[in-house]
Amino acid sequence: MKPEERNFQGIWIPRAIYLNTEVNWYAKILFLEIHSFTEKGMECYMSNKYIASFLHISERQVSRYISQLKSLGWIEETSFNGRKRFLRSLLYFGYDTGDPGMTLLAWKR
Repeated sequence: MKPEERNFQGIWIPRAIYLNTEVNWYAKILFLEIHSFTEKGMECYMSNKYIASFLHISERQVSRYISQLKSLGWIEETSFNGRKRFLRSLLYFGYDTGDPGMTLLAWKR
């Protein structure tokens, strides 16, 4: 999917992600990019080269952040054909909690 094919209005950072200390901001932004594609059931496939260019980091760092996000259970690799890696978010953010300061965080199954 090309970035211009989605209805991108920006990235809202849920409190659970914003306050998380297990990953740095590059990993958080990478997760939110993946989540913005897959929360509505679309596929996310971006090369490490593209992600590295987008985040202004090395491809090795991209690989490390993807591994970190997978080990935390935030994302999963749905397929890899040797060239394209397909990723999806495993987190769900419930915004309608009745308390404006709360964000529900759950794992998709």
